[in-house]
Amino acid sequence: MCSVKRRDDRTAAARIRDAAVELFGREGFHKATVRDIAKDAGVSPALVLHHYGSKSGLRDACDEWVVEEFARARTEMVESGTSTDPFAAMALIQGEEVRMAYLLRSLREGTPAAGRLFDGLVEHSLRMMEQGVRTGELRPSRNLHDQAVLLVAWQFGGLLLQGDVARAFGTELNSREMKERYIRAVLEVMTHGVFSDSRYEDAWNELEPTESVSEGAMEHD
Repeated sequence: MCSVKRRDDRTAAARIRDAAVELFGREGFHKATVRDIAKDAGVSPALVLHHYGSKSGLRDACDEWVVEEFARARTEMVESGTSTDPFAAMALIQGEEVRMAYLLRSLREGTPAAGRLFDGLVEHSLRMMEQGVRTGELRPSRNLHDQAVLLVAWQFGGLLLQGDVARAFGTELNSREMKERYIRAVLEVMTHGVFSDSRYEDAWNELEPTESVSEGAMEHD
């Protein structure tokens, strides 16, 4: 019995973008060529340039789409009530492996595009955290923006070092055991914190210059 090949309903622009996300994530931006992307997308190199202008233009489009897709998936988790389900979070990561590889490669290369990608993730995280404060899921903060920056940095720093994490855990990379232990540790830290009291924050607040002192110092510079 012969199998019927499923029709690809994506537009040519979408096929090019998807092929680019996979190749950029696997090979890196500089190594992946327009010709390679065109071949994987089943189009001509000229059509790639027609839709995106240049390889840099294509990467910009990939950056924007990857951030939007992560934001959409995270928003759907919150709206569906599965944001507190660790296994749903694991499923999200497993289902986003290609886009995750692209994102981590971009952050690792440290290009201006990676900076824009990071900023987009921070912006979306901040909106989600503001919503969490309004609903009572998150504690209010004196500086929610800075918390969002730090949490995104921690999250993707951990992913960039996931090989070392697996080794320290004594588990296989990307195994279920590794992900379960990682998520459990994150949830414990995020839920209960690490310090037993506020002595470190209190000590820092005592050293922190007041607004008037900072302004006075600037006037004398």
